[in-house]
Amino acid sequence: MPAQARLDDIGSGHDCHFPPTNAIEGSPDVIINGKNAVRVGDAYAPHGCPSCPAPSHGRALAVGSPTVFINGRPAGRIGDAIDCGGVAQTGSDNVFLDDGSA
Repeated sequence: MPAQARLDDIGSGHDCHFPPTNAIEGSPDVIINGKNAVRVGDAYAPHGCPSCPAPSHGRALAVGSPTVFINGRPAGRIGDAIDCGGVAQTGSDNVFLDDGSA
């Protein structure tokens, strides 16, 4: 089962050297291991490709759990897609959610 993604956990890079960035938003009142839980729609830090002309872009979690909701939004898990092509890459060491995807 995938682990819950949290504030400051890493979202992978993608394509032409767009680097990984950390989650910068999360639930205001659901805390996992001392960090705010990430939900669908929560932002990861914007990133740009240092070696190509593609512009920097914002990014947010696009897919989450079909059965676990935090503040009415699907909970984010390791492996869930970020809207620009990356995925949630790190998360809790001891909080795990279902295996489905939204």
